[in-house]
Amino acid sequence: MEKPSDLQVVRDHELRSKRWVEPIVALLMALTTIGTAWCSYQSAAWTRQSNRLMNEYNSLERRAGVLTLQGMQAATIHTAMFMQLLAAQQAGDEKLRSFYAERFPPDVRKAYDAWLAQKPFENPNADPHPFVPNLYQMPGTREAAEATTNAARKMQDARAAGNVSGLYLANTVLFAAVLFFANAAGKFEQRRVRMPAVCFAVAAFAFAIARTMMLPR
Repeated sequence: MEKPSDLQVVRDHELRSKRWVEPIVALLMALTTIGTAWCSYQSAAWTRQSNRLMNEYNSLERRAGVLTLQGMQAATIHTAMFMQLLAAQQAGDEKLRSFYAERFPPDVRKAYDAWLAQKPFENPNADPHPFVPNLYQMPGTREAAEATTNAARKMQDARAAGNVSGLYLANTVLFAAVLFFANAAGKFEQRRVRMPAVCFAVAAFAFAIARTMMLPR
């Protein structure tokens, strides 16, 4: 019986090695394709959420600006009415003074009455006018502050969602590297080249899966 040559033995060993590598590579490529699709879907979903949060942030910012502007306009009107009231009082026109006082909005009237209780015309320590912070609050100030706070929260959430989207997108790059090395490993004839490629593809796949599992969904 003819003894097989050393070259034939090496070839048989290479064929046996390649025979079990191919199923592993095929399975790895299939799982990697699924992982790539999943990460692409999650990246797109987190991007949509980031865009939605940014839209909400812009809406809240605009609302805060409108409330502040409306409050400033109202405060200007209230101040003008108060100045007209003082002018009528100085002129001794009680009817005109009452006309302005009766038309103060409730919050302004409350501040005005509290200011009068300090006896400002006799008490030098009284507040100079009713529009100091401890007596009067500009209309819409609280609502504008709440809108600004909510807008800041939306901005933080939008940035966080954008970061998650970027991490999922980075995982698709890892899976692409796995596909490349897994596909290349199946074509290499030499075992010393094929096995490192397979090992690298498996290691990169495990790392990408671990990163994916750690990310929020």
